[in-house]
Amino acid sequence: MDIQYVSDKKGKLRAVQITLKEWRDIEKKLEAYELAESIKAGYKEMEQIESGQLKAKKLTEFIDEL
Repeated sequence: MDIQYVSDKKGKLRAVQITLKEWRDIEKKLEAYELAESIKAGYKEMEQIESGQLKAKKLTEFIDEL
């Protein structure tokens, strides 16, 4: 990864620059991670419903949350 550091006049680090391609690759990875976390949370919620720890939602309630 080609990283460039940007500092102010006092030498304090203020920013990091990467290529647009690298940024897009990072965005794709973040989206995949967020999707995986959402699936994990849904699976955990399903387990809680099956064990009686959580009340199941009606389809209309689920849709309203989207």
